[in-house]
Amino acid sequence: MMKFNSEADRDKIISLLEQNMNDEFAATLQYVCHRISAQGRNQTLAEAFKSAALDEMAHILFFSDLITKMGGVPRFSDWSIDKSDDIKTMIEQDIRLETSAIDRYTRQLDELAAYPEIYSIIENVIIDEKDHMDIFSDYLSKIMSNRAD
Repeated sequence: MMKFNSEADRDKIISLLEQNMNDEFAATLQYVCHRISAQGRNQTLAEAFKSAALDEMAHILFFSDLITKMGGVPRFSDWSIDKSDDIKTMIEQDIRLETSAIDRYTRQLDELAAYPEIYSIIENVIIDEKDHMDIFSDYLSKIMSNRAD
């Protein structure tokens, strides 16, 4: 088990990790829905949604394992996701999701500086989220330029 500055600190970190885990569940579900909706219309984009969903699943496990390692019990919340079937809307919603995740994780780095193992995992998750955002932004640019033609 990890060592914490205080019991309150441990509880606060577990709460952050639970939020992260639940947000990653929502992202996974959204990407799976978007992959299903895009399948048959844009195979490349459908595969990008699938790849992002698999990354998000790994993030769920990172966070849930940390919670358990810290002596906590992961708790689940309800997940609200975008279920649109319009490609442009899907991508815009996914970019919004990634932007929110990057902002949240970046803020958490300051709070987690004293815990190198958690800090390192958050840093790696941010890299994945930025990759997803870049991929989705590129697809959105392509769609918008094709509509302009």
